[in-house]
Amino acid sequence: FTPLRYQVTPADCYPTSVLNALVWLFERDELPGATLQRIYAYCLDGIERGVVGSYTSEHASLALMDWLGEFKTRSFAITTEVVKGRELHLRPSSGVLRWLRRGGVAIVDVRITTVTTHSILALSAGADHLDFWDPYMRGTRYDYGRGASRLETDGHSPNLRVTKSWLDSPRTRRYSFGPLAERSGVLIRRTKRGRRRSRAAA
Repeated sequence: FTPLRYQVTPADCYPTSVLNALVWLFERDELPGATLQRIYAYCLDGIERGVVGSYTSEHASLALMDWLGEFKTRSFAITTEVVKGRELHLRPSSGVLRWLRRGGVAIVDVRITTVTTHSILALSAGADHLDFWDPYMRGTRYDYGRGASRLETDGHSPNLRVTKSWLDSPRTRRYSFGPLAERSGVLIRRTKRGRRRSRAAA
């Protein structure tokens, strides 16, 4: 299947993660071109210091999820669910864990600094960790923090593993969800219209 991809600017982690979610859930010939067009039409609407395309706003991300949830073809149909604040956690009742177990994926925002977040794609869950595709290509010396580690990949499997305890921390530390009130994510899965092919996880 099509390899997962990396973002091409510092700002496009969210649209790249949405695209990777669809790549992971669907075969190439199942994805309508309209999905790609809408992803980039909605995203990168933020303006920072006069620079257009600096980030994707919450309004744009919600509008995109609404459109993707409504758009259907013979081969394409998804269900989405937005999780915010205290709804985003990794306790036994976690919606993220439930959707991953059912073959879905989750795009979640993690902290990079006290003021910066970064969107990554959760692909699978183990007993004490989650495996992700991080769309930002990091250097070999990059410090992910004590709870996260790089995974070797050819683009067909996760490239990042983060322990649940580190990820679910309310502290502002690198590659964690961070403070409860500031958490944000979206859950995505195929509907019965399609059958997700099994992917190899690291």
